[in-house]
Amino acid sequence: MSYRYVAFTPSGKQAKGLIDAGSEGAAEQALWERGYRIVTLRATRSLPRLDELFPTLFSVKTREIVTLSRQMATLIESGIAVIPALELLRRQAGRSLGRVLGDVIDAVKQGSALSDALRKHPQVFPSIYSRMIAVGERTGNLDVVLRQLATHLEKEQSIIKRVRGAMTYPAFVILMAIGVVAIVVTTALPPLMGLFEEFDAELPLPTKILLAVSHYANAYWLHASVVLVVVAVIGGLYVRQPKGRRQLDYAFLRMPLLGSIVVLSNAARFSGTTAILLRAGIPISEVMNLAIDTTGNRIVRERLREVEERLLRGEGLSKPLADSKIFPPMLVQMVEVGEETGTLDSNLETMAGFYANQADERINAVTGMITPALTLVVGALVAFIALSIIMPMYEIMGSIE
Repeated sequence: MSYRYVAFTPSGKQAKGLIDAGSEGAAEQALWERGYRIVTLRATRSLPRLDELFPTLFSVKTREIVTLSRQMATLIESGIAVIPALELLRRQAGRSLGRVLGDVIDAVKQGSALSDALRKHPQVFPSIYSRMIAVGERTGNLDVVLRQLATHLEKEQSIIKRVRGAMTYPAFVILMAIGVVAIVVTTALPPLMGLFEEFDAELPLPTKILLAVSHYANAYWLHASVVLVVVAVIGGLYVRQPKGRRQLDYAFLRMPLLGSIVVLSNAARFSGTTAILLRAGIPISEVMNLAIDTTGNRIVRERLREVEERLLRGEGLSKPLADSKIFPPMLVQMVEVGEETGTLDSNLETMAGFYANQADERINAVTGMITPALTLVVGALVAFIALSIIMPMYEIMGSIE
């Protein structure tokens, strides 16, 4: 929320402006920290911003963070300080990211570390990002860490895009088929019903079924629409709840085709995240906590929490991971070898690439199976509609002769 203030600076000059803060007390605190003596402080009244009304539409995209990380690494490597580099990048960034970078710059100017400033925006910079930045600040390799983060985020986003892409085409075909059927049933078929009744033709079974569907759709379309909307809203709200989301994630794991893709993609993300954190020198206990947060499936996350608990009790990583039975055996074997030889980070990095390719191949295979199946279903549906309309036409032509 924005507050308009009038105050005197430490040098005695009058200052006016706006300050963003969560509450009036927070705004006062921020001005006092600058050394201002407040004269007036009032909340501004304005219409909500578009990004506040539609947070998903105007949220910062992962590709923006990837580009920011690479550009920041280049600027720091060139000898530019953190604050000037951030100010330069803010001028080039989009509105949402620019606003976040403005808050980060203000926090750094007030004495906060860059990692602490980023940690205040978890919706933009995930916990692994701010933690890695803290390591880079401590070791003096901030540019190297930023490039590692950019590469890691690119790989992770690639896995997510492949999974979503596999679902896009089937969903599009299904929606198109539903749309075509709806148009035929509600607009094309009703005029033919009068023709069929006028000639008193004997209607075949497919036509009777289609006419019944058409009659129901035209008579009760409003009721059906309301029911569908209510069901969709209730289903969406339920899935947003922890219990509903857990049941949905469990269903995804149990699906014959999609379950293996979920396991492979989560194995790739877990391996890649763990590898990059271990290579940065972060303790394994903290690594597990950060890596678990990157997994998208709640069932997988619960199993990994159990693995983390046993790890903290000194049981190692490979044995609890094997007992969880959530990831493929090869990953467990590579973790065991890595623990014995001290090459856990490199082994996990290899597994991350391997399982990412495996997930990609499985997605292509599933898409290849779904495409002809949907083609047959849509073809059968079109044939049914065509026969339902053409067969009575022949009956009418026969009666005219």
